[in-house]
Amino acid sequence: MTSGNWHRTYLALAVIVAGLACFSIAEAQTVKVVARLNPEPGVIVDAAVQPTGHLYLLYPEAGRVADYTLDGELYQHIIREGGQEHLFWPTACDWSMTGDLLVFDEAAHKVFFIGQDGNIMRGIDLAFPSGDGTLLALSRIGDLSVGSSNTIWVTVGDSGTVAGFDYDGNHVVSLDLSAMLPYANATYTRPQVLSDGSLFVLDYHQGAILYRQGPHGQFRRIILDQPTGMTAAPGIQDFAVDESGNILVASYDPESPLLLLTPGDAGYQSHAIDVGLGAGSQRFAVRCSGGMFILWAKETNNLVLLELTQ
Repeated sequence: MTSGNWHRTYLALAVIVAGLACFSIAEAQTVKVVARLNPEPGVIVDAAVQPTGHLYLLYPEAGRVADYTLDGELYQHIIREGGQEHLFWPTACDWSMTGDLLVFDEAAHKVFFIGQDGNIMRGIDLAFPSGDGTLLALSRIGDLSVGSSNTIWVTVGDSGTVAGFDYDGNHVVSLDLSAMLPYANATYTRPQVLSDGSLFVLDYHQGAILYRQGPHGQFRRIILDQPTGMTAAPGIQDFAVDESGNILVASYDPESPLLLLTPGDAGYQSHAIDVGLGAGSQRFAVRCSGGMFILWAKETNNLVLLELTQ
């Protein structure tokens, strides 16, 4: 596939200012602020939400997972015990359809299944096939997400490979992004696979979101418009996509740092949003978990939970 076959999607900005509770994006569609939290200090590297009303934040430097209720109360700290304190370095997580929180622990090189009571139920190795056919337990991953078919999707180190595993850690499928996407010097991160096989990934090198609809669709590219007075397009620092294909983007544009991209017949439309995370916030992280968007400011840890409703 040559670059001439690729569709470049440009986005026209339509400014939408958020209210305290909710605001309209398009006809019959509303973004609702479900919760606002100011969690404990520390570096949050990942987050997941349970529809039952709990939010999980990963603090690897503190060696714990902070479990919050959606009214902002700290419910518990989840650590590794087993009769003695174990080193715990949680780096990636997601909520599973079975009702467990899946957390990758870089210290133990395992994915742990954690119940809603905070107890670690079991741990599995992710058995990834090496070049000579042997199976190696992954010691480090870039991202983790759980598909609707109970597939655990992870980024394999810095290789540009997205691998799927079952709930016993058996390798199911691999997606080689460097072979699928014809870009040199690409830096792929934050791949997200939807239940219908659609794939979204961010290439930091060109500051673009690349996506395909369905498992065999043609890849398209989303590049944000250049703001007035700027000579270069702003880069994308993070993004998340829900099962309907709506994308929440954190950009480096100080005028429109947060964007909601909504799909349509003619491609994506972009809506600049303000959810009140503070004027001094410039670095954001976004996730989609449990059918909601999680957004937090890295400087302050101020966090909002957003839900799109029809």
